[in-house]
Amino acid sequence: MIVGVDEAGRGPLAGPVVASAVILNPQDIPEGLRDSKKLSEKRRNILAAEIKAKALAIGVGIVHEQDIDRKNILQATFEAMRQAVSNLDYEFTLVQVDGNHKIPGLHIEQEAIIGGDDLVPEISAASIIAKTTRDAMMISYDKLFPEYGFKSHKGYGSSVHMENLRELGRSPIHRRSFRPVESCPNRHYKYFNMESSYGRMGEIFAGMYLIRNGFTLLEHSYRAGREGELDLIVTKSDEIIFIEVKSFAGEPDDTIALERVTPAKQMQIASIAEKFLEKYDIAEPECRFDIITVNFSTPKPQINHYSEAFLPL
Repeated sequence: MIVGVDEAGRGPLAGPVVASAVILNPQDIPEGLRDSKKLSEKRRNILAAEIKAKALAIGVGIVHEQDIDRKNILQATFEAMRQAVSNLDYEFTLVQVDGNHKIPGLHIEQEAIIGGDDLVPEISAASIIAKTTRDAMMISYDKLFPEYGFKSHKGYGSSVHMENLRELGRSPIHRRSFRPVESCPNRHYKYFNMESSYGRMGEIFAGMYLIRNGFTLLEHSYRAGREGELDLIVTKSDEIIFIEVKSFAGEPDDTIALERVTPAKQMQIASIAEKFLEKYDIAEPECRFDIITVNFSTPKPQINHYSEAFLPL
C-alpha cells in the first residue's frame, strides 16, 4: 500500500508550510490527478473534494511561520511531512515523496521521485490536498490582514505583496527569517505596553488561533448596521460559530473578562448573528456562541477558548 507525500508553501514569505500524505483506493482513483500547480483553483478544489471522498486515508501536517524561522524551511518541510504521515490511520508499506529528498527520521521504506507530483497519482493527490489546505488558511488570514492581499497571492512574493510589505512592514504571519521580510519592521501589530491595542490585537491573536486549529474564518469585525459589531465568525464541520473576544491584562484569571459578556451583550450578539444568517440566506443552520479570552499579562498572550459559552435568550 503506497503513501504519496507532497508539500505546499516552501517559497512564500508568509504563512505555514503544509504537507499531505494520501493513500488512494486503487479501485477508485479520481480522474485528472496531476501536479496541483498545473491545475486551476476551481479544478483543484473539485479534485480535493473527490480525493477526500474516495481516499482510504489522508494525513495533513502544518508547520507555522515561527517554527519555520527557528528550524529553516527545509527542516520545517520535513517536519510537516512527518506529521502528515503520522496522522494516517491506515497501514501502508511504502512512502513515495515528491522531489529528491527522502523524509529524515521516517522508519519505513521510502522513494524520492523527482516530478512525482505529476507522475504518481498518490503524490498528485497529496499535492492537491496540501495546496488547497494551505490556500484555505491564507484566504482566512486575508480576513485578519486584508491590507496584504493574501487571498490573491497566498503569501508568495508577487509585486503587490512586495509593495505592501515595503509600505506596511511585516504582519504576525510573515516569515521573519526570509528576505526581504527580515529588513521590514513590525509597524502595525505591536501590543506590548500598549493597553489601547489589546482589543484589536486580541482579535488578531484569537483569529490566528482559530485558523491554526482548523476553523475557516468567515468574518472579522462583522457589522450589522445599528445592531453593532461581532468580533469573529468562523465555521468548522458545517457549524457556524459566533465568537466574542475579550482581551485584558493584570488579572489572575478570566473571571472578569467573562463577566463582561452580560445577558444584554449576549442578546446583542444573537441579534447580529441573526442578521448574518438572514443576509446569506442560511436556513436551519448549526450554530453556537463561543467566547475567547486573550490575557496580555505575559510576554506570550494566553488564549482560552470557551465553546458553547452561552445560549442567547
